[in-house]
Amino acid sequence: MPILYLHYAICNLLREFEGVLVLNIRIENLPPGVTVEELREFLGASDDIEDILLTDAGNSDDVIAMLKMTVSQAGAKGIADFIDGRFFKERRLSAQVMALLNE
Repeated sequence: MPILYLHYAICNLLREFEGVLVLNIRIENLPPGVTVEELREFLGASDDIEDILLTDAGNSDDVIAMLKMTVSQAGAKGIADFIDGRFFKERRLSAQVMALLNE
């Protein structure tokens, strides 16, 4: 089951109570060769994900993804906390909220 379905509903509710932000969630320890499509499938369908950037940061053994999302700060923290520690292709992921920009 894709992991963002529950958080998507929570994020929509939180938007009514606080400002919507454009922010990044950094996901670390993805396996080499991972694709944006595989990551989107893992995360589930969400209108909140505007873009996914994959980088190996000079280390092809540890791929990093940056998710650009439009959600509340609390919603983003909930999504990052839910991803953090989960396994994807036998790798334990690390996730955290990064930059916050007002939209």
